[in-house]
Amino acid sequence: MRSDLEDNWDSIREKIIGLGEQSIRKSYYPELQQRLSELERFRALLDETNEAIFLSEVPSGHFADVNNSACQQLGYHAGKMLEMKVEDIIAPDKLDEMRTIIFSLFDGKHLQNRKTIETVLQRSDNSQINVEMSISLVKFGDIFYTVMVARDITERKEFENALKSSLKEKEVLIREIHHRVKNNMQIISSLLNLQKQYVNDEEAVNVLKESQNRVKSMAMIHEKLYKSRNFSEINFADYIRSLVSDLFYSYGVDSNRVKTIIVLEEVMMGLETAIPCGLIVSELVTNTLKYAFPPQEKGEFRIELHSYNDGLYDLIISDNGVGIPENIDFDETDTLGLQLVNSLVNQLEGTVELTRHNGTEFKIKFKELEYKERM
Repeated sequence: MRSDLEDNWDSIREKIIGLGEQSIRKSYYPELQQRLSELERFRALLDETNEAIFLSEVPSGHFADVNNSACQQLGYHAGKMLEMKVEDIIAPDKLDEMRTIIFSLFDGKHLQNRKTIETVLQRSDNSQINVEMSISLVKFGDIFYTVMVARDITERKEFENALKSSLKEKEVLIREIHHRVKNNMQIISSLLNLQKQYVNDEEAVNVLKESQNRVKSMAMIHEKLYKSRNFSEINFADYIRSLVSDLFYSYGVDSNRVKTIIVLEEVMMGLETAIPCGLIVSELVTNTLKYAFPPQEKGEFRIELHSYNDGLYDLIISDNGVGIPENIDFDETDTLGLQLVNSLVNQLEGTVELTRHNGTEFKIKFKELEYKERM
């Protein structure tokens, strides 16, 4: 038989427990319900995003959670994906890169670091998706996970590939244009050379020869552009070396008799500037080879190219030959070659300075011309 005291104690205990439960409900249940509601909203938000989100254990690689977008993009249901590993969804040729990144994060316990890469995911039907993936390391309790957020960039990659293909076609077209221009100029040069054989007048022969060298100086620029990967600029120092060598050969000048000193900075120059500048070099070098050194007389020819931080260039062509006569006014000369030099310097928006001291020195200052779009 239970005593009245025991019955009273049981009644009191039930009342205490009842009061405790009511207290818990009043103090903790609302907060728990609020937290659960927030988690549900957050989960709904993750499931609605277009990005595929994966949570995987490290180092096993097993998926702990994925969102709806990940399942839809890869063609698996959620239950199946939770049986899979990271390596099951990465394209085979990208797997080593992925492992390296994940284990570098895990080995260093880099919780604050995030790696962003372009990789390829493999669908259930073995088709592939190009994605941009953000990978970061997180820790829940004592377990490390990787959070991988993948954005489908298939359309962007297709656009990039189409753009590359279009650029390649344009490169081929530009290369062909330079090749044809060069060939046409070589034809003109050959015609001038043939014409010289039918002309007996020495002055006429010289005019044809000078015209031929001018055409060749321009053809050489197009040849270098045709052979280059850069269709808008040439190495102008390399061009000058080739041009000077060609002019020495054209006029049959013995390099042992006329010593050549070439001091050139390696400068990349656009077509707009290179052609007039090349013609200037051709005219002044031709002038030196024809008039500076009488037959059998030795001398020195020098050409320099310097560039400065303000974008200015100095082109200096000099020799220690007989010099230009004092009675020749360089600015008002009747000589076609020197008239052409003046005109080309103006085209470059530059200045030219002539010094008659122990020979002749032309100093030309100019800037790179900006390309003006044609209508």
